[in-house]
Amino acid sequence: MAAKHIYQAGDPQSRRVEEVRVNGVPVPKVIYADTRRGVVRAFRDPFQTDKHGKRALTRTLRGNVEVTLRD
Repeated sequence: MAAKHIYQAGDPQSRRVEEVRVNGVPVPKVIYADTRRGVVRAFRDPFQTDKHGKRALTRTLRGNVEVTLRD
């Protein structure tokens, strides 16, 4: 069972996530968010892969993380 401040793709708790914001700016395609540490990992937009085409490239954002949940 994951902690209540961590949201990961595929986790049952994360299915209720409606929006993730870092410093008030919405972030699309989030795969990991930690509201306590202030870290968000998301796929790049537009979607990109490495030069070999094997791995998806992500970006790490740091700041004040807010997660909005659906009711």
